[in-house]
Amino acid sequence: MVPGVVEIAPIWGAFGEEKAAALHVFHAFTGADTVGRFSGLGKMKWFQQHMKADSQVVVALMKLTEQSDVTQDVKDALAKFVCLLYSPKGTHIRNIPDLRWHLFCKHLAESTKLPPTTSSLEEHIERVHVQAVVWSQATVMWQHLLDPLKHGYHRDDHGDILPTTTHIPAAPQAILELIRCQCKAHCTTQRCSCKRQLDLHRALFMWN
Repeated sequence: MVPGVVEIAPIWGAFGEEKAAALHVFHAFTGADTVGRFSGLGKMKWFQQHMKADSQVVVALMKLTEQSDVTQDVKDALAKFVCLLYSPKGTHIRNIPDLRWHLFCKHLAESTKLPPTTSSLEEHIERVHVQAVVWSQATVMWQHLLDPLKHGYHRDDHGDILPTTTHIPAAPQAILELIRCQCKAHCTTQRCSCKRQLDLHRALFMWN
């Protein structure tokens, strides 16, 4: 092999045709300069999960190369994919709100260790959609591109186009201001202020 030249065919064969075809979308979804990335998750961890992913995930990724709007089925499939990466070993939670609540309560996870909210993930998927459509037309002279302002981006007061992180706050202000429990006994009764606050705001925390 000539130095500096990589043979693509063996790599393509090792991936399998479907996963190989979806690699550029996988790259955009898991972290690219124009799209953003998931906190605390590197490419290697994503790649390992991608190689184990079922056809539903691969099909969902490839749907992002199409001009049509992102369907709810695609969003749900990619949300489950994200949950697989953030779920602790032995945990089988496949929707974003339940997993965020589990990590918040059981593991006292900091915000940087939580998966994105449903709203944040959907905006991320829209930005991946924009990038995937561009890369999928790399050999096309006159590309048909998506309007970024309708897909995960907005224009600020200065006229600059910026990513839209979310349309919904991550949690109610009361949750954001919760103090970690300092009770000396088990928090099993409503005498514990932390349990009262958690019970009161659980439903609200799940809103996103």
